[in-house]
Amino acid sequence: MKLNVLHRTRYRYRQPVGDSYNELRLRPASDDPGRVVFFLLNVNPPVRLRHFRDEHRNYVHWFEIPEPHDELLIEARSVVNTSSQRAAGLPRMDFSTLRRTLSDELRPFLGGSRYVSTAPEVWRLALDVGGGIDDVLEAAAALMEFIHREWEYQPDATTASTHMEEVLHNRRGVCQDFAHLMIGLCRSLGIPARYVSGYLYNGPEAHLRGAQASHAWCEVYLPGHGWFGFDPTNNIAAEEWHVKIATGRDYDDAAPVSGHFSGPPGVNSSLEVTVRVERAE
Repeated sequence: MKLNVLHRTRYRYRQPVGDSYNELRLRPASDDPGRVVFFLLNVNPPVRLRHFRDEHRNYVHWFEIPEPHDELLIEARSVVNTSSQRAAGLPRMDFSTLRRTLSDELRPFLGGSRYVSTAPEVWRLALDVGGGIDDVLEAAAALMEFIHREWEYQPDATTASTHMEEVLHNRRGVCQDFAHLMIGLCRSLGIPARYVSGYLYNGPEAHLRGAQASHAWCEVYLPGHGWFGFDPTNNIAAEEWHVKIATGRDYDDAAPVSGHFSGPPGVNSSLEVTVRVERAE
């Protein structure tokens, strides 16, 4: 499937600010040159864009604006080819094989991180849901279905900095929260799990939550097979309608836009984000 993606972020400040530094993770993730057909990133005020790959192999663009400005516009346009990960069928692996074949490189995806907890209460809940399932991907799917069934999708119930433990207790949130929750449950069972930020295409007959906005889901790892995506917000596998942008231990590693600036004490700002994902003709 070929998809057009627009992601526009606009900050407006009540008073001019300066010394702005920003990192952008907006380029679709891929080492396959045929997947990303087109990518264009524009920033206003005009800046010199630099880029690098971070420790998770995400494309990161960064820029500085030392001069005073009262508005910042960031616009990314992409054309991406997506495909089905599960077309050839899912591999099976039991937990004893998983434990025996894990490498040290996966340790960051097995414990707690800034927004994810593997505290005893998380471990107990994970055991209640998936402890009797011996196949790793079946256990992950059971955790996904459990979150989708038991937690309420409620926009504005949380913020970008909400920790997983708050979501665990309040039982409501959005895609970012459900991704963090599933990651914590998976890691508690010994399944390597990571956070994915991206977008979701909602076709004319689909009714998916999180479309036309930045989306988030979870990926789990099977040694020898790679990463497999699970979207607890919609209780579906991450497939050709998902556009992966960045990955990491949690949101802190994969935020689409992050940065800081200097300004008068208490300066107010407004944020407007527009996301459009459409099927390319």
